Amino acid sequence: MSLPGMSPYVQLDGPDGCGKSSQAEALCAWLRTMGHQVLHVREPGSTPVGEALRHLLLSPLTGELQAITEVLLFSAARGELVHQQIAPARARGEIVVAERGYLSTVVYQALAMQPGLAVDWVFDLTRRVHGGCLPDAVFVLDVPSAVAMDRRRARANDRIELRSVAYHERVRAGFVQAATLERRALVVDAARPFLAVQEDLRAHLLRMLP
Repeated sequence: MSLPGMSPYVQLDGPDGCGKSSQAEALCAWLRTMGHQVLHVREPGSTPVGEALRHLLLSPLTGELQAITEVLLFSAARGELVHQQIAPARARGEIVVAERGYLSTVVYQALAMQPGLAVDWVFDLTRRVHGGCLPDAVFVLDVPSAVAMDRRRARANDRIELRSVAYHERVRAGFVQAATLERRALVVDAARPFLAVQEDLRAHLLRMLP
């Protein structure tokens, strides 16, 4: 559970190419038009340590890493983000919208990786990293792997996006599976038009606002 009295904190997650960055930006802009103070962050990143680890984790020059190495580095970035940005913003009454979160770690390093890490161990680690500052909801933007790959064609792929088609198919299936294991997760069909997805996200978030 998130800490009582804290402002809403939501994560947008899903396979690469699901549209989470664009949807997060639109969601934040809509919240601001209603007079809310909003903090928009990304994982990994949004702190000096997080951005340095983001470069290390996503640069193709880094090469292959063990699954446990990736989990620990993503978790280190997450720990700094929660401590430096998310928890203070919520204490100030700001709504927090995050691109990615711990379900990505569960999926990419446990469910999709072969061999992957134990799912329960990753969940336990991320709860320790978050402490009491867990999100109120995780919106999983679900898209077929072919759609996600097509959306990524216009940009350069990072180290993880360069992995095999089979890996990314396991990622998509992994998010659907992970959403059944996490009560905060809600699967949203993100293969629909952008505005239809945005309207769903706004409707869900409205229920969390005072």
